[in-house]
Amino acid sequence: MSTACQGRRLRSAQPFDVRQQNYSAILRAVMQHGPIARSELSGLTGMATGTMTKLTGLLSEAGLLRELPAESGQGALGRPRTPMVVDNRTHRVVGVHFGLRRTTVCLLDLRGALLAEVRLPHRRRGFEPLVAQAVEGIQELTSRTPGRILGVGASTGGWVDREAGVVRDQRVLRWRDAPLRDALAGGLGMPTEVDSSFRALAMAERWFGGAQGVDDLIGLFVGNVVGAGFMLGGRVFPGYCAAAGTVDHLSVGVTADEVCSCGRRDCLHVAASDLAVLARARKEGLIGTRGTLERLVQAARDGDARADGLLVARAELVGVAAGTLIDMLDPEVVVVSGGVVDAPEYLESVQRGARAYLRDKRPVDVDSVVRLSAFGTDGVAVSAASVILDRIYAAPAEFVPGLLELRYG
Repeated sequence: MSTACQGRRLRSAQPFDVRQQNYSAILRAVMQHGPIARSELSGLTGMATGTMTKLTGLLSEAGLLRELPAESGQGALGRPRTPMVVDNRTHRVVGVHFGLRRTTVCLLDLRGALLAEVRLPHRRRGFEPLVAQAVEGIQELTSRTPGRILGVGASTGGWVDREAGVVRDQRVLRWRDAPLRDALAGGLGMPTEVDSSFRALAMAERWFGGAQGVDDLIGLFVGNVVGAGFMLGGRVFPGYCAAAGTVDHLSVGVTADEVCSCGRRDCLHVAASDLAVLARARKEGLIGTRGTLERLVQAARDGDARADGLLVARAELVGVAAGTLIDMLDPEVVVVSGGVVDAPEYLESVQRGARAYLRDKRPVDVDSVVRLSAFGTDGVAVSAASVILDRIYAAPAEFVPGLLELRYG
């Protein structure tokens, strides 16, 4: 086994695992299908009506579910139907994303609704300074927001080992084997989970984005960093060493100006990342030496044909990458996010690139499969929170300890 794969955290079996699994099944069903009555939940989960009544009562007591007013005559035999929803009034989660130029911190409720957000421009580079800045930002945000914080989800681009809690390699921040989970948990005193921003985006889209309930999903992110998150059969697929989704070196069939670290010039990263596009725009005099992607997009919108052509060409290359992934994995949906679609008008170019790649391979309804992220520019931070939300929904009693202490019988 490689060194990077050693020391990964294995969760031991906990007492009351069966009840924990039942709690998880109920919460997930309510999140996906709510508002929903107990009788319908029983049918979805296979639990007996009596068990369902007990467990939903305990989940309500713990502040995880709540009843809505009864709907007269909607249930079986005309009985009032009392729908249940995930309770968004009491518990909160934090999301924190570490990007190239800023760290973004946000607060969400248990339904994934964004409650507050702050963006922290980097004062200093390096792992310790950025973690310290994030801890300070999280403490400030949570101190002025009501509700109990259940945990923190953190994400960044690159190779992140969720089980070990370690950022193995983050190229643009120059982090290697950085113990992000332990550093944040130690500074905040809160349960913390970490994952790559690519897998986090895929989770968020499936939980509360534009791909809810989709079991076979790819989240393709093209920004300053490039990567993909895979949801296969309804589960996140991290890979053996948590490196699944490293698509930086996927060939997109063009010759880029820059030589990739792997020695080639046709890699997705050097051809289509934000960094590559901005370097090309500066070389061609479309923006200044400090010009941003937003400036390039605005130039295109103002009628600069060269700026528009550069962004169209980049979007089509991202489409080639999307088409390659579709051809390999046959997903129901590919959600595209990052700088490539901060301007939604370039989605058609992404779809055109995917369609061209797939044309001689097999028929695919690209317009249906290839979609924009539902979160826009808020995606990276909101999706970071989904890392902890995913864990809460899988094991709620780990975050609300009293849940297993409440009377069951």
